[in-house]
Amino acid sequence: MHFLRLPVLFALVGFAVFAPAQTVDGKPAVKAGVLGKVTEIVTNYAFVPKVDFKKWPDFLAAEKPKLEAAKTDDEFTSAVNGALSKFGLSHIVLQSPRNVTMRRTATSTGIGVSTYPHKDGLLVMRVVDGAPADKVGLIAGDIIIEVNGKKPEGITGIPGEAGTSVALKVRRVTGEEVEYNIVRKPFSTRRPEVLETVSEDTKRLSVYTFDLQYDANRVDELMAKAMDSKNLILDLRDNGGGAVVNLQHLLGYFLPADEPIGTFIGKQTINKYVAETGLDGTDLVAIAKWQKRKLMPLAPEKGKVFKGNVIVLVNGGSGSASEMCAAALRERLGAKVVGRPSAGAVLVSVIMPVGEGFSLQYPLSDYITIQGVRLEGNGVKPDVLVEDAPPRLPGQPDLTLLKAVELTKNG
Repeated sequence: MHFLRLPVLFALVGFAVFAPAQTVDGKPAVKAGVLGKVTEIVTNYAFVPKVDFKKWPDFLAAEKPKLEAAKTDDEFTSAVNGALSKFGLSHIVLQSPRNVTMRRTATSTGIGVSTYPHKDGLLVMRVVDGAPADKVGLIAGDIIIEVNGKKPEGITGIPGEAGTSVALKVRRVTGEEVEYNIVRKPFSTRRPEVLETVSEDTKRLSVYTFDLQYDANRVDELMAKAMDSKNLILDLRDNGGGAVVNLQHLLGYFLPADEPIGTFIGKQTINKYVAETGLDGTDLVAIAKWQKRKLMPLAPEKGKVFKGNVIVLVNGGSGSASEMCAAALRERLGAKVVGRPSAGAVLVSVIMPVGEGFSLQYPLSDYITIQGVRLEGNGVKPDVLVEDAPPRLPGQPDLTLLKAVELTKNG
């Protein structure tokens, strides 16, 4: 199975929910072993049209001081990713053992808050249900003004080992200042899909991921409840992507199973195109038109397709499979896309272990939509741009959603 997803760290920016960093200090053999496997994969197997992965040794050499100085898994991962980022691509990232485990189990350790920088400290944007912060009463809108007696410097001091504690001083929305001593514990990071009634004839389906936590059975149940609605708003904001098969599953509720939505272009496809046409293989749109094999939706189990109007919400956190979904619904269904430009991170990639619990995500092919749009580096540009940037707290107007509802009223 090919995975289409943003790096794990991208999807979790701002979450002080991590387990403690492990140490690679004094373990040069561990660093060398992981780097050797990464180098083998990047130089021999990674592929994106027009990208020279043979430059990897030079990129790696430029990060040598940081690599040698790295004492923790996080520092080592950051140094390697600094080198990988020089390719200027999505879907090429080293994942630390902690993030590998977090992705697989949908659990993390910490207090469970999403924060945003604030002049007085950290603004709490979201509290994970059931996490330690939730259980002591932290809510979105609180401002963390002290961490262990000091003004916050990023999230330093908030992550930590299970069973340890962190002292927070918090200013509530009322202006009251409260002190908490929160014990860090494991908690679930799963966010189930949600169907909400927006108005009498409009529902909103929020899908937060297409990755391992995507629940096809739950989506089946929710779509069954949405079938009779005149309008459906599909909210893909902050959906970083996931597995192609999950994207196909969701699209099956909106498009016929024989409706092509795009084309994957890998090394073999380009080589075959060059051999059969005699052309140079640099025109990806031409190759996509020539390639007969297309990506299709999967027919829903009960054979029902939504017949109402569809509007798709995206933002800068919408990446990979969610961008493919938005583009397909616009190109094939005429759905309006509302919000902010998506991430522009759409390459087909796989995730492979590289030793000591680390994994490398690397690209194998590019993707062109059925109307000839390369989404990598370009993203999905909304039909209706809404300047609804963070921070927006619960209870404040959701301008993007309001604009989508307005579109349903205007036909």
